[in-house]
Amino acid sequence: MKRHLIICLAALAGFSPLLSQPQKAEFAIIADTHSVAVAGPEMEQYAEALRAEGLDAVIIEDRWHHPDSIRLLLKEMYNAGESFEGAVFIGDVPVPMLRDAQHLSSAFKMDQDRYPWYRSSIPSDRYYEDFDLEFTFLKADTNNLCFYYSLNPGSPQVLSPDIYSGRIRIPGDDYDGTRLKAYLEKVVEAHRHPDTVDELLFFAGHGYNSESMTARMDEKVSLLQQFPQLNRQDNGLEYIDYTFDEHIKNRLLSTMTNEKVDIALLHHHGAAEAQLAGAEQAANGVQQNIESIKYYLRSKVRGAKDTTEAKNKYIDWLGVPEEWFHGANDKTQSEKDSAWFADMDIIAADVEKYDIQARFIMFDACFNGSFHTDEFISGAYVFGDGRTVTAQANTVNSLQDKYPDEMIGLLSYGLRIGEWNRMVCYLESHIIGDPTFRFAPSGPRLDAEKMMKSAGSNNNLLKLASYPHPDVQSWALWHLHQNGYQGISDLLTNKYFNSPYAATRVSAMKLLARLRDDNFVRVTGAALDDSYELARRLAAVYCQESGDPRLASALIRAVTDPNVSKRVNYQAQDALSYFDPELLKTELEKRFKGVDTAGNFLGVIYSQTAGNIDRKAKSCLETVDIITSTNSTEKERIFEIRSLRNLTYHPAVRPLCGYLMTAPGEKTETALVEALGWFSHSYDKQYIIDTCYNIIGDRDRFSEPVRQEAIRTITRLR
Repeated sequence: MKRHLIICLAALAGFSPLLSQPQKAEFAIIADTHSVAVAGPEMEQYAEALRAEGLDAVIIEDRWHHPDSIRLLLKEMYNAGESFEGAVFIGDVPVPMLRDAQHLSSAFKMDQDRYPWYRSSIPSDRYYEDFDLEFTFLKADTNNLCFYYSLNPGSPQVLSPDIYSGRIRIPGDDYDGTRLKAYLEKVVEAHRHPDTVDELLFFAGHGYNSESMTARMDEKVSLLQQFPQLNRQDNGLEYIDYTFDEHIKNRLLSTMTNEKVDIALLHHHGAAEAQLAGAEQAANGVQQNIESIKYYLRSKVRGAKDTTEAKNKYIDWLGVPEEWFHGANDKTQSEKDSAWFADMDIIAADVEKYDIQARFIMFDACFNGSFHTDEFISGAYVFGDGRTVTAQANTVNSLQDKYPDEMIGLLSYGLRIGEWNRMVCYLESHIIGDPTFRFAPSGPRLDAEKMMKSAGSNNNLLKLASYPHPDVQSWALWHLHQNGYQGISDLLTNKYFNSPYAATRVSAMKLLARLRDDNFVRVTGAALDDSYELARRLAAVYCQESGDPRLASALIRAVTDPNVSKRVNYQAQDALSYFDPELLKTELEKRFKGVDTAGNFLGVIYSQTAGNIDRKAKSCLETVDIITSTNSTEKERIFEIRSLRNLTYHPAVRPLCGYLMTAPGEKTETALVEALGWFSHSYDKQYIIDTCYNIIGDRDRFSEPVRQEAIRTITRLR
């Protein structure tokens, strides 16, 4: 059914939307009044392109400009039973800024009391996508774009989006919408002439995943399983490492102008306006080392109040000659140094110099998707003159140790980008641009449309769970889990132990982490010895999050492996903090029983591991002591409590719960109950739950805010 009318979204009392016709469609194009006025015909062409693909699209003008109205509208359209898939927000459609929901992000942990709301809230369209989540409206920002919400204590505390969405917001566009119209024309062309996935580029920036070469190598192996069509004679999988050039951005951007590159997976650090792609490299030879030291010394002395004192400090410390500081405060040299360092990053002006051809780009970086700001670097690609139609990027900081490539191979089956993001997203990960974009299916046997028809049939899903492609299997397992399939735990365990696909094994382990049962512990222990580096790394992370004593033996084997990879070692060593130190020492002795450690590297490993166990156990004890000591100030106590968000010391659970029941004061109680909510995978989480029930039931001792926080923590831990 064609829809040529633009529906106006108004509101009744309580923000209830009122439409001029039934709200039945499969996709909503929601735009602000100005965008409709300047680009209405282009939006209609976009809608027609979607209808030609069988996706019934309706254009809705947002005249109320409040998230509550839009969310209610989307929920009504979803419940109308017309296979409603999602929405795209064009222009200054309200941005929900979510608070009290940091546990739904991958890494964001900012003190909401200490920092301004604009910084300590997470811009997230999960508000519009996940209808099970419950929020309380707090206030609107003075910019008339951002609206603040608190995630309710009684709300579900996990993400499970019902629909997908995307953002088309182009700050700085001409008043007549020149760039918006051009972008929509580009989108229509991409839908009418879809590309197949013929070539993929992945990039590794400085400092990412500890710059582990093993991680890079294993990612290539997995990607070739996920995109088997790229494993051919001519190059189908490009790789660039930041170490290839002094300033890597020119090679990276130039490669992305190759019309064969369909997808670019970019792993690096980031800011809202920049990709932090490169960094000073390790010097090669004596002269490069000297020049590197000179640059370092100039940067340390430049701007010092007392230049002579600053110079003498480094001369005494490093034994360097005074002439190596030459030019520290010279304007020409300072500008040269600044330009050299700034050239490590990619900014919008750099992107504008290149005709980027990649249709889809994943920005596996912090802040590159901050669509609520005046400039965000992912938008420079998507809304620029090149062929890029859509991107996945993050509004706030993002975790390095996650699975960014999860089910990415489904894009070559014609899965819509938004649907892929719906399955793998965190609170901060968003589609910038058209979320309905899809590649043409690469093979004749199976495509995304056929797969989607099986999503509600467990019998069909069980068949697809054995389909000879890792991401099709992962997709089927994901939907079986969503459907509440009774045998899901055993099926995931079987898949982990029997699948030849690295991607399927990691997906199975991630889904088991949601179940947090005995099979999760069994697979986590086994995965510490998986052939795939990411599986080993995530298993080490799950050891931290679980602390289950049954994992101690496997963890000790991992940290004492002479050939342990760099990033796995980083996470596994960190995991030592979260176990009973005496148990770890016992397992260490078992590991080296009968092993000759005299005068060899095995002896070094043994002594270092023993020392690490003692050192990390001390950190846990010190944290507990500061929190529970009567000599600690409230500020010191709160600081240590907040650290528990990242440092879930499982041996500390019982002493901290005991301290909590002494009612140390509302602020401390609220902070500690909230911090214990981060122990979601802890083997001792039931003790936390029982403590929270005691708090809820004790109205005389605990205030309403503390008891509400206890409700939230219980919901998170269940």
